Amino acid sequence: MEKKFIVDFKVNEQISACFILGKKNLKLTKYDKPYLEMTLSDKTGKIEGRLWEDAENFNAYVETGDVVHVRGMVDKFKEEKQLKVDVIAKADDRAFKYEDMVRVVENGEKIYSEITKMLKSLKNPWMAALINQYLEDKALMDAFQKGVGGKSWHNAYIGGLMEHTYEVMFISSQVCVLYPDADIDVVLFGAFIHDLGKVEELDEKKLEYTIDGGLLGHIAIGYKMLMRKIDNIPDFPKELSLRLEHGILSHHGKYEQQSPVLPKTLEATIIYQTDDLVSQANAIKELTTLQADEGKLWSNYVPMKSRKYFIKNSSEEKWKQLLPGKTKDNGNAEDLFG
Repeated sequence: MEKKFIVDFKVNEQISACFILGKKNLKLTKYDKPYLEMTLSDKTGKIEGRLWEDAENFNAYVETGDVVHVRGMVDKFKEEKQLKVDVIAKADDRAFKYEDMVRVVENGEKIYSEITKMLKSLKNPWMAALINQYLEDKALMDAFQKGVGGKSWHNAYIGGLMEHTYEVMFISSQVCVLYPDADIDVVLFGAFIHDLGKVEELDEKKLEYTIDGGLLGHIAIGYKMLMRKIDNIPDFPKELSLRLEHGILSHHGKYEQQSPVLPKTLEATIIYQTDDLVSQANAIKELTTLQADEGKLWSNYVPMKSRKYFIKNSSEEKWKQLLPGKTKDNGNAEDLFG
């Protein structure tokens, strides 16, 4: 049977397909009847699911991270699609293709090559030695290439961490062209390591926080990683170390965004602002692409941003067909533009 992807679900449609079980919680209704709350995902997105009958029994046979076979119907709850699950069971390995279950960034090898090229362009010999500490750590670099950029908001797919890192490095390097007083070596390296702690913060298959991630967070994990690497280089300059430490500790930019300190250097400010720009742009692109249902002009409400986002609708953008020199009736453009 051909795989039915989440992005193609229609309300009231019957579904029988395999998904990754991202999380599950056994809860009670107001009448104390158990039901199973779950998140299901494939390479095209996520959907919340609810199983109302025999929940305790089904809960015992599936675990978070399992690929599960689900039968049910697509419902709608508070303007969002939801799957009313009738049956859930661990899927046989022959029943699915893993590449259908997990989204993987395209052109991963090329992205990693571009990152290493930028890192090897650093001219400061101390920085070059530090870069080698990272690039020669094969286990870390393998995890980096497979890591996810976020749990749900941005780059939440395998290779998303590397993709996000490349975008921050590339754009921040261009900002340094406009602001040559910034130390581009510090900026590029800071952009490279700013989210590197996510390799230990997030489980890339379950898209859930690890114990270390939940207790420490990627900023603390990445900071500890940096200090271990610096300790391997004798006589590493203290002032340079402080500037690199500050870059990773301040990259969330605000105390309310769990930043231990605020950006207080030009380099740290560039890293923070670029990171914020890139992560928000990716999240909005993903959101509007996945929710671009027929006739839908606005995304679902995003609580963390307190807004809905406008979804491009080509049929509404008729002005694009009325370019200078060309009108709908092939008349003179001057009639429109004066």
